[in-house]
Amino acid sequence: MNNTLKVWGFIIAVVALIAGFASLIPQLESPAPEVLEISGDLSGAELADLGRQILESPEAACLACHGLGREGLRAPDLAGIGARAADIVAGQSAEEYIHESIVNPCAFVVDGFDCIMPTTLLQTLGAAKVTALTAFLQSQGGEVTVSLSADDVAAPPEGDAGGSGVAGTTAEEIIAAAGCAACHQIDAVGAEGMLGPNLSSVAARLSADEIRQSILTPDAIIADECPNGPCDAGIMPKDLGNRLNGTQLETLVAFLSNLN
Repeated sequence: MNNTLKVWGFIIAVVALIAGFASLIPQLESPAPEVLEISGDLSGAELADLGRQILESPEAACLACHGLGREGLRAPDLAGIGARAADIVAGQSAEEYIHESIVNPCAFVVDGFDCIMPTTLLQTLGAAKVTALTAFLQSQGGEVTVSLSADDVAAPPEGDAGGSGVAGTTAEEIIAAAGCAACHQIDAVGAEGMLGPNLSSVAARLSADEIRQSILTPDAIIADECPNGPCDAGIMPKDLGNRLNGTQLETLVAFLSNLN
């Protein structure tokens, strides 16, 4: 009995000591995440600053391919684009060229690069954020001429209403919705596809950049071995870059990059 009381006494003393120590640690209140406010009365500089935040966001994922002040991994450097834009296509203003390049990227492809940019940014970002992004790119050596209309601010992203995009936010949901499991074996999610290469340890043979390239331009890197023999080109859908938004693409790349 005495031993039991001693044990309980020791436990109570330890708990009290831990509680007392914890009370000495300053309790920091986590600030609420800053909400990206978009209104129709922003100045050109404010709109461009907002556009920079959008450019750097996972939602747009522009810097996954483009560089800013350096050559991008798969797409041109955007520094100075505001100054260059007016001279690229005759008869178009810098504003028209930049906006068109965002919403219809295959219309103007820079020499030496492929058209791998998703064509769904207007749907996933909405008109207001595309306008802000245009403003930021104009500010890179040029003059900001765009402004937000009340309709732009009020309009939600078209992707909110559905469409041909891929549903899901987690890698598992995206893999299921995109149909990856129909062709690929991916042990981590229980996928048993027997047509394309086994992706269960894809990070052992491909870097994150190569995985991203394989999603955006699937025939760029052809795996040597598939379940039924050598892998063939032209099997994997080429529109995933259009159907995935920026956040989904990077979520999928991050997931596959950890499969060793």
